Amino acid sequence: MPEQQDLDPYAILAALGLNGVAEATPVAGGADTAIWRVAHGRQLYALRVFRAEQAETYQREIAAMRAALAGGLPVPAIHLAGIWRDRPALLLGWCVGEPLLPALQRQPGRLWSIATEFGRMQAAIHAVVPAPAPELRLDTWIAWAGADETALQARLHAVAAGATQLLHLDYHPLNVTTDGLRMTAVLDWANAQVGDPRADVARSYSILAIEPSWPRRPHIAIFRRLLAHAWRRGYEQAAGPLGDMALFYAWAGAVMLRDIAPRAARSGLRLDRVHRWTIAWKRRAGIIA
Repeated sequence: MPEQQDLDPYAILAALGLNGVAEATPVAGGADTAIWRVAHGRQLYALRVFRAEQAETYQREIAAMRAALAGGLPVPAIHLAGIWRDRPALLLGWCVGEPLLPALQRQPGRLWSIATEFGRMQAAIHAVVPAPAPELRLDTWIAWAGADETALQARLHAVAAGATQLLHLDYHPLNVTTDGLRMTAVLDWANAQVGDPRADVARSYSILAIEPSWPRRPHIAIFRRLLAHAWRRGYEQAAGPLGDMALFYAWAGAVMLRDIAPRAARSGLRLDRVHRWTIAWKRRAGIIA
């Protein structure tokens, strides 16, 4: 996060009520929030600081994590929450393990077993039905496809009406940690909503299959296919087979195009594969001829 260097983590921690911190070390990887690893006595924490305009995201993340904790999922404990200079901040428990992606890169021989557990964990998320909360609004995820996707949105409202399961909506190998055997934590609940689990599955599959920032190399392509296959196998072993996914894949493609278009314009990322993938699923779903 470019502005992280301009923030004073010690002042933020003091505002939250934690003084005498031994060390606050910046952590790379937060695309939308600034993150530090915080040492306080013998305890380790993660300090997560949002932008001022992310107050709604901050409230949604708290609501989602509390629902996940109530459902028995491994998510960071919320120790402190508050505001510093109009910026929401969370002090979370530090999670055991390492992100799934580097763990798989270090242990490629264990890809199938670990990635299967990755899928099982997503099924466990979808087994949680949160109590109604204003921060987790029903079917809000449908609008992420964009205002111009009226036909797609109308079909999704008809098909997904009434589903109230917890959805992560950014479930990928950098947002879970593992000890090499199981998933030890699910992180970054900023996108969470409630709705139809097929949307969350489609979103994850689009990230594994077509997200364009992955290097375009043959061995990476093989790795992605194996990872996606093992993840899907683990999910369906736990939750049962998924059906009628075309609409949801079309939605996930439309969401990805909207989500990464600004980044692609800045960096020159190619979106041609995402466009083709989205159009193909729209045709299979009968959205376009």
